[in-house]
Amino acid sequence: MKGVISRVAALSLLAGAATAQTTEYDYIVVGSGPGGGPLAVNLAKAGYSVFLIEAGDASVPTGFGQYPPSVTWDFFVNHYPEDDPRNNQYSHLTWKTPQGRYWVGKTGAPAGSELLGVYYPRGATLGGSSMINAMCVWLPSDSDWNYVYDITGDETWKAENMHNIFAKIEHNNYMPKGTAGHGFDGFFQTLMGTKVQGQWGTLTGNKVMAAYAKDLNLTMPMSDLLQRDSNELTPTRDTTSSIYGLVQHQYTNGTRYSSRDYIQAAQRNTSIPLTVSVNSLATRVLFDNTSASKCGGSAKAGAPRATGVEYLEGKSIYAADSRRATGATGTKKTVTARREVIVSGGAFNSPQLLMLSGVGPAEHLQQFNISVIKDLPGVGQNLMDNQEMPIVGSGNAGSGIAGVAMIRTAHPAHGNERDMFLMGGQGFLFRGFWPDNQTATLPAEPPQPYGVSMVKGSSVNNKGWVRLRSANPQDTPEVNFNHYASGSEYDLGAMKDVIAWVRRIYQSIGITPREPPCTAGIDANGSCGKEDEDWLHKQTFGHHPTSTNRIGADNDTMAVLDSKFRVRGVTGLRVVDASAFARIPGVFPVVSTFLISQKASDEMIAEAQAGSTIEQC
Repeated sequence: MKGVISRVAALSLLAGAATAQTTEYDYIVVGSGPGGGPLAVNLAKAGYSVFLIEAGDASVPTGFGQYPPSVTWDFFVNHYPEDDPRNNQYSHLTWKTPQGRYWVGKTGAPAGSELLGVYYPRGATLGGSSMINAMCVWLPSDSDWNYVYDITGDETWKAENMHNIFAKIEHNNYMPKGTAGHGFDGFFQTLMGTKVQGQWGTLTGNKVMAAYAKDLNLTMPMSDLLQRDSNELTPTRDTTSSIYGLVQHQYTNGTRYSSRDYIQAAQRNTSIPLTVSVNSLATRVLFDNTSASKCGGSAKAGAPRATGVEYLEGKSIYAADSRRATGATGTKKTVTARREVIVSGGAFNSPQLLMLSGVGPAEHLQQFNISVIKDLPGVGQNLMDNQEMPIVGSGNAGSGIAGVAMIRTAHPAHGNERDMFLMGGQGFLFRGFWPDNQTATLPAEPPQPYGVSMVKGSSVNNKGWVRLRSANPQDTPEVNFNHYASGSEYDLGAMKDVIAWVRRIYQSIGITPREPPCTAGIDANGSCGKEDEDWLHKQTFGHHPTSTNRIGADNDTMAVLDSKFRVRGVTGLRVVDASAFARIPGVFPVVSTFLISQKASDEMIAEAQAGSTIEQC
């Protein structure tokens, strides 16, 4: 129906004020991060009533550290299957002491401590993980978008169209207005810090940057390299190894932009029918699979129809919330969708919610006495991540900026595309993640430390998983990345290439390579052979989970979604978040998630206005 006017009589303008006068909406969206937040706002701006469910509250970071409890859920994951000894070799494992405190280290935890695993923080507030991430905005390679077109035949996934969507949502704060490939009137704020610095004069790089430029045969002046646009629209972008400026989702003053900002701007506009319910943990999607459905016919006759969501209202009731009080359960509530339910809980929580709702691998669901609505074996499978690890040296890199680089190794996963992102600096030793409030004394660093952290782009391994621990929706799922289980010739190969290259860079400027350690002695190429590979198996980590409800071809039995984000085998249900990606998009999936949120909402609005959607309930 064209020109739909919301049937919601009263709007909730304050986050958390979803004790609404109605429990029925056009759309229900679960999750307020980069996938669900923009989609919910866009649907509401088009005149459809939207109920946005967020399990966290509307807190902002408080206290010390990057991951304070006010905005963070604490997940603990494994890197390898159960009983694999490599699970115990990571240097920053997290333990819980008998006193209930976190302790970080490989060995030496207080007696009686419980090994939790590898810390993996996720955003748990309005705005989701766009509230705690590093804000890096790095568009994926065109091949990542074209791959979806290749496997589904859906031309809207072609890179050209995805570039148009980026230009539509971007509010660029660092390039001249009119620059090709960029947008200047959208909502998604982008900023390059070195562009701001460059306004005050010529920029210089440190010795590492100079060595990069020399080795990569870069002829552009260093000041220009440090301000080079990583999201430039050129035919050779995806194959060009270079130094770049780092673009982040920030306002002109450098403050964080997140999906929270887009949501809260919509809440302030009383004409937009958006209701936000915080402190609301979705526990299952509700289905109508009776023959006498009140929803009438559907595009898929006989398929179960998603009609609503059951949730628990209560503060800090999910097990990943370190503030949770023992026995806290919340109040059970339900909300109904006249049109569709959209799940956007992220790569861990979206598959968990689908499985709790009876959509997933039938055998796995039956272990927990969950009634199977649809047997979809791919739900929770195909977990991917960008592998990360630092290369550490000892020495002085001199003054100047330590920029970022994107380079092609000798083991690119996709043709001749560059496949490794590098960031670093004097004293910059990014070894992974652990709770800010942990109590251990961490090992001392080498003198004059210099670190180069690598982020593996275009990762190949897709053998990780998310599985239920129980049928209790307040429990966290089991998460296992199963590192290097497939595609190691590309993933491990590329990381070994970079270790050797950075060692050579260090040695050329008088920095002594320290880590990965090499007892056998570094060879002329900078390699340490099997020692490097063993170190990678032990010390790799990541923070960009994707693809656990992936889009795939119609004949792909492991595909969870079609090209329009619709869950296969049911109607009225979509998944729009990082779990939907057919393969991991580049090095930082946040911008790609904002893009698919816009893509999905544009297409859903067009379908509704054209009358081509499933019949309303």
